[in-house]
Order: sequence, then structure tokens, then C-alpha cells
Amino acid sequence: MSIKDIKVKRNLFLISLSILLIFYLSPTPAGLGYSGKMMIGIMFFAVFLFVTEALPLGMSGILIMALPPILGIYDSREVFGFFGNEAIFLLISAFIIAAGFQKSGLHRRTAVRFLKRFGKSPKIFILGILLLGASFSFMMSEHAVVALMIPIVAFSLMGVYEDENLRKAGMIALAYGCSVGSIGTLLGGARNPYAVSFISESTGTRITFLQWSLMALPIVLVMLPIVWLLLITIFPTKTERIPVKKEKKSPVSVVEIKAGSVLLATVILLFIFGNIGTAVIAILGATAMFVFGVIDWKDVEKAIPWGVLLLYGGAITLGKGMLSTGATRWMAEGIVMYVGRNPEVLLFVLIVITVLFTEVMSNTAAVALMLPIGLGLSAVIPELNVVVVSMAIALAGGFAFALLIGNPGNMITYSTGYYRQRDLLKIGVFADIIGIFVIYFVAMTVWKFMGVW
Repeated sequence: MSIKDIKVKRNLFLISLSILLIFYLSPTPAGLGYSGKMMIGIMFFAVFLFVTEALPLGMSGILIMALPPILGIYDSREVFGFFGNEAIFLLISAFIIAAGFQKSGLHRRTAVRFLKRFGKSPKIFILGILLLGASFSFMMSEHAVVALMIPIVAFSLMGVYEDENLRKAGMIALAYGCSVGSIGTLLGGARNPYAVSFISESTGTRITFLQWSLMALPIVLVMLPIVWLLLITIFPTKTERIPVKKEKKSPVSVVEIKAGSVLLATVILLFIFGNIGTAVIAILGATAMFVFGVIDWKDVEKAIPWGVLLLYGGAITLGKGMLSTGATRWMAEGIVMYVGRNPEVLLFVLIVITVLFTEVMSNTAAVALMLPIGLGLSAVIPELNVVVVSMAIALAGGFAFALLIGNPGNMITYSTGYYRQRDLLKIGVFADIIGIFVIYFVAMTVWKFMGVW
């Protein structure tokens, strides 16, 4: 990092501190205590840090945990106790399972065979990339899937350099497929287990692995063909046939069989016995990766994105602080004053705000900011079902299609040089708008039919 960049980030950090100072010195609004006022100040402080990345996201998470004790809102032992959360251990275990799957090499064998089955037609091949990214993102974090699949997709697109649109559509399809698929199960992204944990601790309602998937998969199934149609329409290809790439065949190794068996068994157990705790089952799956010799601890140290876990700690602190101090209820009452008390309208507004937030900051951070507000609205408007609101926010947090900074998958695929930001924006605006209406439509129809509300 250059001296100029260091100075810019330092100045941005000083601005973030000035936000806290303004809240500290300002009078406390009617109906809100000092603690609630300062938690809202911490929320705006967090938004600024998340958007500008004046600090690494993991460091921002730690700092957010330290602020409530400094400002006299919580005791330090209580704040750091928030980190002992079930979702944290689900995430760690999911990363360990993904590390074993990656080390075995099974992901590459599966992906290459999968893509070959979609033939030589460019349009069908784009659909194959979408489905591949979505399928793998059911089982591991979306950005991990993108990183794993980039060499395979790039290898498949070799020889079509003259068709710029095909290269653009291929790489964007990988990012979008992983984004859409990541909402399908609790293993797809950090925001998913966080939302489940938040709902459980705030309302006592426990959402199992199966229940999450039943609510989320209809959105996945609708969005995938829509995204495919957007890709092939906005980036029409000139190529009629994609050259077949020959790759040396090798027998399936024992390690691949072990890794695949552990992953499959874990997913089956999560669907059948999710009521005993998704984190418990995920820990058993992670343990099996070691027991069968698929990975060792050095592999885990490389695979776990510790910054995400630290950000998670800050998100939990922010959410709990906003709730317990009454800040969410106070903000919810303000929203109701301007928007009205219609639960359907409020739900739509929350989905829109979440999608806008997740375009300019980390998915988990956006969901962490919006969940307390959604819960506050549910408390003010009893007709606004808390599970529906929380799930809609969590799923909307996965739809960052327009900007690079909204999603690690966007950044990773962009680094290949196959497309530019304006290409992503060209298709992403439509994908965002359609995604908002798809989530809202499913919430108002499918979830009602399921008896969620």
C-alpha cells in the first residue's frame, strides 16, 4: 500500500470517528436513551467503515465489539461473550469441510465433467456455468466456489478470444450462479447462519437446515433461468460452437471418495436431523475430514477466512446492541411514520434497502445492519411476521449483482480481465430489480402457502 493510500484510509477512519463524536455530543432524541442513541451512532460508524473499507473488514468487526464497553453501553465480558455463537462454529465447520473437498481435487473432476455435458452450444454452456456455480454454492461459501471454478471456466473458454461477449457472459455467469445458489442452504454464505442465529436468539424461533432450504430454493429456481436469459440477451454471442478441451483422464482417488462421502453424508444429516443443531452436525462433518485423513490442520489455517469470522463478531454485537437498547424499535417507529403501517409495503421497502446496502458493503454486514431494523418493525407491526422479514432480508443480502464491491465473487471474476465494471452494471441493475420482485413475490405467495405467515 502506497503512502498516499495510507493517508486516505487514515483520513477516512478519522471521519468515521467524527461520526461517533457527533452522536455523543448531540442531544438524545425523545423516546430514546443514551445507549440507544450511541448504538445508532455505532451503526452509522459501521456503515461508513464497511463502505469505505478504511479498515479491513475483520478489524472493523473487532472495533465494533470494543466500542460498546468504551461508551458505557455494555460490560466488556458481555460483549465478547457474544462471539460464542452457534453460527460461528457452523461457519468454521463449513470452511473445514470445503477445505477437504478442495484439497481432494474432487471439485475439479466434477466441474469439468459437468460442463462437458452441456455440449458445445454457447448458450447452453452459459447455463451450465450458472448451474454449476449454484450447485457448488449449496455446499460451501460462494466466494470459495468462485475461486475454485475460475481456472475451470477460463480453461473452457480458451480459444474463443474473438468472442468478447461469450467471455463476459461466462465469467459473470460464474459470479451470478454462485450468488444465487448461495442463498439456497445455510452453507452458502456467512449471512445465512447469522440470520438463523439472530432469529433464534431474538424470537426463540428455530429455523432448521431443511426449513431454510424449502423457503429459499423457490427463489433460486426462479432466478437462475432469469439470470441466464439476461446474460444471453445482453451479451449475445457470435460463436456457434465451443471447442472441446481435452484433459487427461485419471481414476478417482481414495481421497476423492472419502471427501465426497463426508460431504454427502453431512448434507443428508443436515436435511434429516437439522433440528438437533446445524452447527453440531457440521462439526461432525468437519471432524470426519480429519478422521479419514482428507486434511490436516495446516490446510484449515489456510482455508478459513478469519476476517469474515471477526466481522461476524462485530455484526452480532451490533445486532444485539441495537435490539436491547431499543434503538431498533425507535428507528422502526420512524420508518412506519413515513411509510405507513401496511406490512406488505414495509416488507418490500426492507428488501429494497437491503439490496441497496449489499451493493456497497459486505453481504454479512448489510444483513447485520438490516435484521435489527426488520425485527423492530415486526415488534411495532404485529402483522409483519418476524420470520418472513428476517428471511427476506437474509436472502436479499445475497443479491449484489451490479457493483464489484458488493460481492467477493464479483471481485474475483473481475480480476480475470474478462469484463469491466460497466458490463456488470449493464446487466446487474436488471438482475437487482428482478431479484427484489422475485423475493417479494415468493414471500407473498409461496411462504404464505407454506404457512410461514
